[in-house]
Order: sequence, then C-alpha cells, then structure tokens
Amino acid sequence: MDNTLTKKANHTSTPEKRLPKGTPRALILDAAEIVFGAEGFDRVTFRDLAGKAGVSVSAINYHFGSKEGVLKEVFARRSRRLVERRAQYLDQLPVDNAGKRSLTGILQAFLRPAFEVTKGDRDHLFTRLLSHLSTGSTEQVRALLKESFDENDRRFIKELSRSASHLSPEDIHWRFHFLVGAMIYTMSDADQLDGLSDGLCSATDHESALKQMVSGFSNMFFVDPAQDKSPETPSQ
Repeated sequence: MDNTLTKKANHTSTPEKRLPKGTPRALILDAAEIVFGAEGFDRVTFRDLAGKAGVSVSAINYHFGSKEGVLKEVFARRSRRLVERRAQYLDQLPVDNAGKRSLTGILQAFLRPAFEVTKGDRDHLFTRLLSHLSTGSTEQVRALLKESFDENDRRFIKELSRSASHLSPEDIHWRFHFLVGAMIYTMSDADQLDGLSDGLCSATDHESALKQMVSGFSNMFFVDPAQDKSPETPSQ
C-alpha cells in the first residue's frame, strides 16, 4: 500500500456556520443525518423526522419546505467535508517529472475518506446515506448527487488518466465506474460478505476493506486491455 498519504488529513476548511444549538433548524438537520443514514431517505417520513428532532411537522415545512430541502442542507455540510478530505489527500501526493501521481496513492485518496469513519458516527451515517441514495431515488436526488460529486470525480478521473496513460478514456471511465460501485456497495454494510466468508471477512472492517480495494483496483488500472488475452475456450 502506498505510504505517501498520512492516515489523517489536516482539516483546514473554513468552519461551517451553524445556528445556536437547540434551534428547530439545527435539531432537524441533526436528526436528519441520523434517520436518513440509518433508514434511507425514501423510507423516512416527515412525521418520522419530526419525532426524532422533537419538533412539529410544520416546523420542517417552515424551515425547509420539503424532505428534499432537508436532504440538500444535510449534503451541504457533509458532502463538502468528504470532497475536501479527498482533495487534501490527493494534494499530499508527490508529482513525478511526467506530472503523474502514484496510482495507489490516487486510489487511497479517493477511497480512504469513505472508510475513515467510526461505526455510528455522523460521517459513517452519511456514507450509509450515500449508499442508499446511489441505488435509486428521485431525479431531484440524482441531480443533488451530481452537483455534490461530479466535479471531484472528474478531477480523480483526470489523475487516473495521467497515471494509467496506457488506458483509453473509455477504459478509465468504466474502471472508475466499477470503483465507485464497489465502494458504495461496501459502504452499505451488508452482511453478505460476513456470512459468505463465515466471519473471515467483514465490510465493517474498514481498514481491511480499504486495503483490499486499493490492491484490487490498482491491478485493474495497471492491466492494459490490448495485452490482456482471455484464455482460449477448451475444445469440445
């Protein structure tokens, strides 16, 4: 595993402007992070959210107008944090004379912030929410995901293209697509891996998940499809 990244990035972003603790708006946002992450956005009703926040349904309507309005505010303070951590890790990587960064370092920079969480904390709940939203939801929610992450994703695609210059743009995009899909599925904390491996592996073991994903996708990005020959089909 590439060791050019420090285990934690220094958080130098401007502190978020917050309302005084205990105001209805702050209570609603704090509750939304918990219930959206635990249950999934689509399954949470206004009444569920109001009950968790200890406010009236009308208070949610007054401050946000809709459930999507609440989600947008949650994303404003959590997706920015995730994107900034990725950028901090990437900026730490040295650049060689050809303008390339380490391929494994790039993969670590992209993946580590998603796994650098403690089970049950707000960053972990947000990654759970991302996994819920990325597998469906409304056009409005999909637009929010694009707005929050597309610019950051394009930067990583550009860096991967430099470091894996033997791959075509089509290859890079497909492999990045598979990378994001594997990350999202693993972030969902499904118990299937634990069951299939009889407890040998667990998606909740974030450091192991990160190590395996970086190793596996490093190999995938190193392979040149022009030189990758499939085994011949055995004769009948």
